[in-house]
Amino acid sequence: MNQITLRPRSELPSSLDASRIRLDEWIQLSTLEIERFQLQSRSGPMAIGDLFEVSVQSKASLPRLVFDGCMQRVSGIGFQHKLGEILCESNVGDHAGSCMSGGRIVVRGNVGDHLGSPIGSRNVGMNGGQMIVEGSAGDDAGHRMRRGEIWIAGNVGTRLATWMVAGTIGVAGTCGPTIAYGMRRGTLIFGQPPTLDERRFSTPIPLRSAFLALLSRNCDAKWMTPDFLQSLDVCRGDQLIDGRGEIWMPTSSAESTKTGAST
Repeated sequence: MNQITLRPRSELPSSLDASRIRLDEWIQLSTLEIERFQLQSRSGPMAIGDLFEVSVQSKASLPRLVFDGCMQRVSGIGFQHKLGEILCESNVGDHAGSCMSGGRIVVRGNVGDHLGSPIGSRNVGMNGGQMIVEGSAGDDAGHRMRRGEIWIAGNVGTRLATWMVAGTIGVAGTCGPTIAYGMRRGTLIFGQPPTLDERRFSTPIPLRSAFLALLSRNCDAKWMTPDFLQSLDVCRGDQLIDGRGEIWMPTSSAESTKTGAST
């Protein structure tokens, strides 16, 4: 298996679009072919070799693409990702993991807006795989998510999990307003108390689920400790659309998270 590492030669141009990069296709390419591969930017097409130092190792345990540098100006990393692992050693831009269907993406920093969400006219966001963010995320994370896992160790912005169909999203930090609007199914797990609209979500009750034991053994989110999982409450919604999603939250905070406002 190949590990491909991209290291920026200098500060990257703004509005660089990495959505054409497909790891499952790149592992078949030579170093020279990767260097000639072009990405779109505001000033026109730019070759990978002009932007990055490219190195390829052939003894990786699984296909892997490493971005070794800050990618905060780069959008679309991991678009339609389905095979192997993408590792980002620093911050990344908008639409990370959009429409991914498999594999794994790890970001050792913050991500921009629209994490795991659709791009353009597409009506399905993340549809499988696992996204791990060791920092915080912007707005509209998990929009129209259908399958897969998103784990965020920091905070998240507004409109988390709007029109979510299925899948699991965990947020260790705080969350902005308008949570899970139009949520049909799936699970949100909060490490800190979210503010929920009482018209859209049921009254929290103690969580009893066989899934907890499995989650405690297999979850890659470090904040999901066995002690945390032993004292959770659950509420269901979005009830305005007869949604049956679940929101898990710390038991001690559940009574203080309801509001009559549309949040």
